[in-house]
Amino acid sequence: MFKVSDAHHFRRLVCGACMVVAPLLLLGSSIVGPTTSSTKEASILRAIGGHPDRFYISTLLAIAGIVLLLPAVLGLMHMLRERRVAFGHVGGALALVGVMMFMLFGGVSLVQWQMVRGGADRAQMVSLLHRFDHTAGTQVVFVLSLAFLVGIIVLAVGLYLARAVHWSTATALTIGVVVLQVALFSNTSAWFIVASAILFVAFATVGWRVLSETDEQWDHTPEWRGFRPAATH
Repeated sequence: MFKVSDAHHFRRLVCGACMVVAPLLLLGSSIVGPTTSSTKEASILRAIGGHPDRFYISTLLAIAGIVLLLPAVLGLMHMLRERRVAFGHVGGALALVGVMMFMLFGGVSLVQWQMVRGGADRAQMVSLLHRFDHTAGTQVVFVLSLAFLVGIIVLAVGLYLARAVHWSTATALTIGVVVLQVALFSNTSAWFIVASAILFVAFATVGWRVLSETDEQWDHTPEWRGFRPAATH
């Protein structure tokens, strides 16, 4: 079934599976994590301190989901290898930069998890987190996270123009990343859940199609059947 020695077949299965599993893990992370609705450092550490185990599990799920986003994005790029190639290259490159920035967020979350453990002085930890959040070097990372937003939108537009996905899927990808960016800047749990759910529907729709198609179709992405002209008699 997996045919590890068959490069085209195995890549298709990996990309398709990651398109389904990655956003599902991110959705699970947003649901499991403690409820937050503030960017204030004291409020963030208070929420983490109230549910450290949930926060840790949420962080692990997020990191796993981010790792699997890499082949998922590469899969979207592959679908544009013959039509609207520039959209695939530009959008994919930007999205991959954004994914790398998200991995840094995962590392920061693990540090925050330790900030509320071991009897650490809460006031000092709040001060440390505040300095970290408002340092110019850190702000660069937050700004670069916008690359994922722009990259996925470019990929979504390219996939639609290439007639590789239905317009509703491209729209869901776009709305999902916009809501995700709102969630990142507001640090609001509800927005994370909404964004993850939308992205899961969008990515899983594409992923299921990839898993269902043949290896030949994977090599030469077919047009979405909704774009095919009606037969004339």
